[in-house]
Amino acid sequence: MTHPDLDTPAPSPVALLHPSNLLTYLAIVLAATAAIAATTFQNLAAAGAAMALAVIADTFDGKFSRSFSRTPFQSAFGVQLDSLADAITSGFVPVVVMTSTVLGRDTWQVGLWAIAALAYVVAALTRLGYYNLTESGRDHFIGLPAPAASLFVCSLLLFDPGVLTSGFVLGGCAIAMVAPMRITRPRGIGLLLFAAWALVLVGSHAARLG
Repeated sequence: MTHPDLDTPAPSPVALLHPSNLLTYLAIVLAATAAIAATTFQNLAAAGAAMALAVIADTFDGKFSRSFSRTPFQSAFGVQLDSLADAITSGFVPVVVMTSTVLGRDTWQVGLWAIAALAYVVAALTRLGYYNLTESGRDHFIGLPAPAASLFVCSLLLFDPGVLTSGFVLGGCAIAMVAPMRITRPRGIGLLLFAAWALVLVGSHAARLG
């Protein structure tokens, strides 16, 4: 089914592998790298660095994509891809990475952590869906943006958190993402400060690799 406002759709998915989506795909690859580093290699430093880099790519992928000439269908696909990428990079992967920190802990603690982790995933997806429907063009966000929640989790990884601390942060982020609070959309210096937070995390986690 095609949207009535769009031109003739691409003949196949491969035709949509457009350079305008490069940063979005990079964010997905970096998030997957973080999950692999944490679960397969138990390397939280590499996972943290990859998570922060994914947020940086996600932060600027919209501006990057708009610098290209695209058909209406390609533009619409870019919006869909960006939303799916956010669900992966900021909704699912942070929980996957944190899972590696609770292995072998007391069952009751892991159970509480799991409740918070599941709440985080549900809240992140709810927040992203709400954003898609309501916040285009606004000068503020309602609820904590999912990429910011991902950076809070990434920051926590620097301190080798315990199970309950990890669960508390995940649960707190879950509540903040769906809370009816207004957060000014970062622009200019604010956006640069957000990117700087992510870059500091990249450097801090990279330093732990040595």
